[in-house]
Amino acid sequence: MSDTIVDRGVAAPVQERAGRWQRFQDFVLSPNPGKRAAEKWLFCWFLITIPFQGLLMKTLSWAPGTSNDAILVPQGVIMGLGAWFGPLVLRAKEDKGKPFYEVYGFKLGCFLAIWAMVGGYLGTDPWYEVLHGHFAFNTSLNPNGVPLFFLPMTIAVFGFYTVVLGAMFRVSWRAIGGPRLQGLPSGAARVALIFVIACILPLGETFFYKSASYCFDDTTGMWWLNVLIYGSWQFAALLFYPKFDEEPGENQPVVHYVVTGFAAVGILMFGDQVLSEFVAPHFTNVIAGAQYVNDWSADNCLGPRPG
Repeated sequence: MSDTIVDRGVAAPVQERAGRWQRFQDFVLSPNPGKRAAEKWLFCWFLITIPFQGLLMKTLSWAPGTSNDAILVPQGVIMGLGAWFGPLVLRAKEDKGKPFYEVYGFKLGCFLAIWAMVGGYLGTDPWYEVLHGHFAFNTSLNPNGVPLFFLPMTIAVFGFYTVVLGAMFRVSWRAIGGPRLQGLPSGAARVALIFVIACILPLGETFFYKSASYCFDDTTGMWWLNVLIYGSWQFAALLFYPKFDEEPGENQPVVHYVVTGFAAVGILMFGDQVLSEFVAPHFTNVIAGAQYVNDWSADNCLGPRPG
């Protein structure tokens, strides 16, 4: 009898904690087991890489004649591949035996790779031209003015963002009653909510743009044009991400993720062009063709670091 009481006394708090954790997951994560497994992996993978990113930054050199590509490019590739292919290994039990191209994490990786790498290659111009931003990682591989390691690394970064922002959208949409939002049609309510949520992460990122490796010369660009321009990245993705295989049993084909990846890039390009041409000139000096890469100087916010 006493053994039974002791067992119950130990088990009850454990079961209660497990029940609270399960309710929390049900509240913020997708009800689709395959999507939920990928969300957990993408969130944890990015957090796991943060201390390693910090350690690698301590090994970089800014001396003239040196380059950090040999360190940074492998880091970016490992982060990107981990985000893309990790969900194939740690897949939900419901996805066991599925071909790799039907597993949600791989399909989302296709979307993320297009969004991050094609979008990054084509869409970084406003960082220089509108925001007067600088990159200074002492890299020599900078296609279209973008440090090469950023392109695959951003797959992991955006994977983390889609989980966070997707959860915020999911919770907010339920909380406000979805299409009943002040009588707006469902589509309009959805876009309005996405616009608000998309601005949150860029605003938070702004607090990290004060390191020796990147900065803004123009505080106007730093504090609100940045939110609009980089919010447009999240806005473009959130138009699609919350609807990807959201419900149990859904299995959109991989081609859907590829097509929507390019659609998100197209929306991003259009939005940034509108901001650069019609909004930004009223608040800052837009410098067409500017690329501030490794441009340490007493005349900008990077300062004379090398030498």
